[in-house]
Amino acid sequence: MLPSLWLGVPIFFGLFFGGGYVGILLSRELAPGSGLAEFVSFLALPAAFVIGIVAWAGAAIPAAVRRLVRLRRRRDHEERPKATIPPGSAAFVPAALVTCLLAGAIVGALSPRLGFGWVISLYAVFGLGYGVACWRLARTGYLPFPRE
Repeated sequence: MLPSLWLGVPIFFGLFFGGGYVGILLSRELAPGSGLAEFVSFLALPAAFVIGIVAWAGAAIPAAVRRLVRLRRRRDHEERPKATIPPGSAAFVPAALVTCLLAGAIVGALSPRLGFGWVISLYAVFGLGYGVACWRLARTGYLPFPRE
C-alpha cells in the first residue's frame, strides 16, 4: 500500500521549494553579497528536482508498456492489479549531482572564503545527498509519481 497523498504533497513541495531556500543559504555562506551565486544556487536543486521527475517519468514508460501488455494478455480481469511505484526514480541522483556541480563551479569561482575545489566538493556532496533523498522518498512512495 502506498503512503497517503496528504503526506506526499507536502514532501513534493518541500523538496522543490526547500531546495531553493537551502541553496540560497549555502551561497550566502560561501559567496556573500554575490547575486549571481545566490541565483545559481537557488535554481540548482529545483532544477534537479524537475529534471529528476521528468527522467523518472521517461524511465517508467517501458515498464508501463510491459504492464499494459501483461494486462491485455491476461484473460481473467477479476483481479485488480496492485498499485506499484514505477521504476526509474534513481534518475534523481545524477540530475542533482550534475546541477549542483554546475552551480558549485560558478559559486566556487565567486567564493572569497573557500577555494574552488572545496566549494565544488561541497556542492557535489550537497547534490548527492539531495538526489539520494529524493530517490529514497520516491522509491518508498513518499514522493508521488507525476500523473499528468
